Amino acid sequence: MNKRRDFFKQFIGQIGVLRDDIRGVDNIPLNRLKELPDSIIRDIEPVFFPEEQWHLKDRVIHIPESQHSGSIQISLNEIEYKALGKFKNRIKLKQTALEISMDSEIPFEEVYKIITTLFFKLASLRICHPREIYHIDDILSSKK
Repeated sequence: MNKRRDFFKQFIGQIGVLRDDIRGVDNIPLNRLKELPDSIIRDIEPVFFPEEQWHLKDRVIHIPESQHSGSIQISLNEIEYKALGKFKNRIKLKQTALEISMDSEIPFEEVYKIITTLFFKLASLRICHPREIYHIDDILSSKK
């Protein structure tokens, strides 16, 4: 059942991308962001989708049921909760990790992994996205 829901989420997302392509709107495949080189990922500035319906209560992100999937709840640990606040202020991922690392005395690389994982998850759920548009295939082909 979960695989079918995932299929429909991705299918609907692709229809939106195709619609925007036809209208000449640039898009990036949010589920492929983690393929970007780390040098780019570190400079991603998170931006929240204005049209999405979600809310935060007691360190849990609540995403209501939609016609394509059931409701989702994401419990945030201390680092993720702090990162979400930094995302709202459009602080880049590397800077977010640095600030949280200094405040918590947890090693930067550990914090960075946690916040990038959170960002990728929120992007895949269409809660946030990078401010910049990245042409992933072009970037990856130029790195070869």
